[in-house]
Amino acid sequence: MEKVLVIDANARCSGKRFATLDVIGVGPRLVTALLESYGFEAVLHPYENIMSNPKLVRNYDVVAISFMVSDATAVQKLLKLLKRFRKNRGLVVLGGPGTLDEAVLKALDFDVAFIGEAEYTLHYLFRRCGYCSFYEIVHEIGSSKEVPKGLAIKRGNRIVSGGLGYWVPKDLLFKVIPEVNDLENYPYYWACRIYVEVVRGCSNFCRPSVASSCSECRVCSSEDLSKRVICPAGIPPGCGYCNVPLIHGYARSRDTYSIVEEVRRLLDLGATRIVLSAPDFLDFGRDAKVRDILTDPCNPSPNIDMIEKLLEELANIEQVSEGKASISIENIKACLMNREVAEVLGRYLKNTAVYIGLESCSNKLLNIVGRPSKCEDVLNAIKLLADKGLRPYVYLIHGLPHEDVEDIKKTIEVIPLLKDLGVERIVLYKFRPLPKTAFEKIDKVVGAFDPEIPKYQEVLKEEIRNFNTYRKMEFIGRHIDVVIASKHHRYPHYLVGYPLTHGPVTLVKISKRYIGYLARVKIVKALSDRIVLGELVHIKQKIVRNP
Repeated sequence: MEKVLVIDANARCSGKRFATLDVIGVGPRLVTALLESYGFEAVLHPYENIMSNPKLVRNYDVVAISFMVSDATAVQKLLKLLKRFRKNRGLVVLGGPGTLDEAVLKALDFDVAFIGEAEYTLHYLFRRCGYCSFYEIVHEIGSSKEVPKGLAIKRGNRIVSGGLGYWVPKDLLFKVIPEVNDLENYPYYWACRIYVEVVRGCSNFCRPSVASSCSECRVCSSEDLSKRVICPAGIPPGCGYCNVPLIHGYARSRDTYSIVEEVRRLLDLGATRIVLSAPDFLDFGRDAKVRDILTDPCNPSPNIDMIEKLLEELANIEQVSEGKASISIENIKACLMNREVAEVLGRYLKNTAVYIGLESCSNKLLNIVGRPSKCEDVLNAIKLLADKGLRPYVYLIHGLPHEDVEDIKKTIEVIPLLKDLGVERIVLYKFRPLPKTAFEKIDKVVGAFDPEIPKYQEVLKEEIRNFNTYRKMEFIGRHIDVVIASKHHRYPHYLVGYPLTHGPVTLVKISKRYIGYLARVKIVKALSDRIVLGELVHIKQKIVRNP
């Protein structure tokens, strides 16, 4: 079988990561494990390893690159490098969210691209069709008239696509545990937030009300949950800015044993910060409460028993119970939050950060974009979480379609309340239309009709910067545990520490021999709205043998 080099180019933008340097996603790890399950010799490396040591590519028959739409420039640089360091370019396979944009595919030099979820497409190619290599696939499908769903082939300057891949049926989903050992190829993996998938897909099959083609047929709210999947008007499901429901389908939960086993392996390797990844963590186990598929974002209520069983098993893992590693969750929907849920989360995840989408404090705008929760629902969820000892982080978006000055003002007015409720950080995104979303082709000039909109957007940005800086100043005097990762790229006399339970990047002036250690530090200064300065209190323990 062929030797495949899987390259994680996600969030590399034009060739370098500028934010979330401590994140390792699940996608490339999963693809590596899937390829190994079909007999390939697959190895995973982050983008930087190949760019700094391009001779690595010479040892492989196939280069498989995972990337996002925003990473197209980084991938172009990588492909140019391949040409220079391989006499025979070999095969180039593309995957990840970046392949959803046909314009991006046209700009890249590749042989085959996977569009959407890969599990069923791989099964179809290597089990049902009997292919034994990517070379066979490119040779045979590349010259045929039809291309299977989930694949795209490049013929000259033309893209021939079979369209979006099938949603993976449960009998093929979560059959392999994502690659673990290759994490050692990532710099300071021991200090990174490593994402572990617990739910695939999203339960929000509502549609944006702004879509001009909407006939108000009410299919989105049908009691027959399977009917919500297909919109007669062809409007993609979910929030108008998100393509998860269309690409990954309705919510399907992973088996508890598989999750716990993956986390055990990661912790045994030296990982310290595990994030349970899902479009909505509270969807975990909810699919077991419906006879049909789960396409309702708010009903039934969360599966408390399954959530508690998972969190309890994870909490009992030695590294977690001894405080050497942390477990946190990624996202939750406000409409699923109640006191019982908050109590369970507080019992097992106390003092960890939890992200919750607010997006805007204008209910009019939230309804337009297809959000299932109102502003008041999110504020209530934040209060419940904070009261039980969790640290809420809130997402906001500016520049959404049909956003007006009054919408922005409402969001600005709520920021003081977010402070009172205990929100630790606000993350502000600028709206960008993504492929395969309801807003993909919407007018990008959001503020063109009202010159006041850009002015208030700047006010919003400044208020959020002030909020986050104030919260960082509140850290002064606190003692926190940080995982020492590396030298700081700009201040080489300082080491970078990442809080064990998440929080601001922490700079500490100590010897580089403590890289790979867990340390207790005292925060002494807020350097910005993102970074704080710490002083060493004591070294707690060594995490990895040879960092």
